Amino acid sequence: MQNQMLLRQEAINAAKNSDWQKAILINQEIIQNYGNDLEAMNRLGLAFLKNKKENEAKKVFKQVLELDSSNIIANKHLNKIKNKEISADIIFDRDNDFIEEPGKSKIVTLHRLAGKDQLQKLKVGQGCSLQLKNRYISVVDENNKHIGALPEDISFRLSKLITNGNEYRCVIYKINEKQCLVQIKETLRSKKNEQFVSFPSKMQSNLVIPDDFVLEEDIPFEVTNDEEAEEDLELAMEKINKKDV
Repeated sequence: MQNQMLLRQEAINAAKNSDWQKAILINQEIIQNYGNDLEAMNRLGLAFLKNKKENEAKKVFKQVLELDSSNIIANKHLNKIKNKEISADIIFDRDNDFIEEPGKSKIVTLHRLAGKDQLQKLKVGQGCSLQLKNRYISVVDENNKHIGALPEDISFRLSKLITNGNEYRCVIYKINEKQCLVQIKETLRSKKNEQFVSFPSKMQSNLVIPDDFVLEEDIPFEVTNDEEAEEDLELAMEKINKKDV
């Protein structure tokens, strides 16, 4: 039997990685072995909710309230279920979870931000996605709405790495009406990219993208036989890699 604290950390890590099935199993193990752990029960309810198992989630949250009628988390999620307001939940602690791992993660200031109305909907810890465009990477929310663009150097590098199989997790780190920072973390490095670090220590992340650099948002990044485009990206990657030496 694993130590309760170790299981707790595994459950939190599973949630941070959006591995909700694993989160369900670990939190169930904690409850089975250690009794009515309210934190584990709330995590279990959230994992059920994220796995689209609404009835199971409601049952768990109601069990929490039977033990603690004033439990804020359980009440909040039950109200969300009742009002059909299920959305991205904030499960991150900035001080403990937004830690940059050299070479594998980076906190980046976005450029070409969306409008004020869109930015006001975002929350710290909210998950977002990287969407490859023709000449840049757009950061989008769960509804595929544009939030902002990655800086030029990072766009060039990650475009090539993602095309060759790398995967990344992206979450909102800081947000206000005039600024948005995200944390990008490498979650999978492909065999093709074994020799490439996602975020070299010398890499800059504050390059300003000129107004004419970002093209129309509906132009997809094409992984095709366009040799000229591929050569441009290869040259950009070579320049970046030379800086790493």
